[in-house]
Amino acid sequence: MQESIAYGRPNACNLCHLDQTLAWAAQNLHAWYNQPVPELSEDDRNIAAAVQWILKGDAGQRALIAWGMGWESAQKTAGRGWLYPYLIYTLTDSYAAVRFDAWKSLQTLPGFSDYPFTYTAPDRALGEAATRAYEKWQREVRNVNAVYQPETAIDSDGHFRKDVFQRLRSERDEKPIFLAE
Repeated sequence: MQESIAYGRPNACNLCHLDQTLAWAAQNLHAWYNQPVPELSEDDRNIAAAVQWILKGDAGQRALIAWGMGWESAQKTAGRGWLYPYLIYTLTDSYAAVRFDAWKSLQTLPGFSDYPFTYTAPDRALGEAATRAYEKWQREVRNVNAVYQPETAIDSDGHFRKDVFQRLRSERDEKPIFLAE
């Protein structure tokens, strides 16, 4: 847990429980393994760790979370309905590898298995593709009666909670990342 707080390293609990906070993970680690509960920020107590990592994390964190949102076990654990807006938004990420992961994960969700997308397209085309995907989700796929957990920062209409989204996005770690394969 300490690595997640200090360095932003995603932990196993929150990689499966994408809809849960770091506080939730810390409390369970304390209950199960008597690990100390660290002091946590307000965001770490109230906003799902995956939401924080995909919006404000570095490119490696964003790629890992975008991939994780397509993992069937995580979808079964955390639910699928709230993942669409994050994956669709991530189709416009500044890193092609992150966009690719978001697209492949989006294709695992109902209604998007054959969604066409060129992850190496120019920015304008990426934005247009994301807009089309979001409109498709809103009109054809989204359950209008869905209720989203507050930790996901998605409102009842399926939109990002703007205050949370804008603040986290403004804190994004934009340092260049080069990951050796």
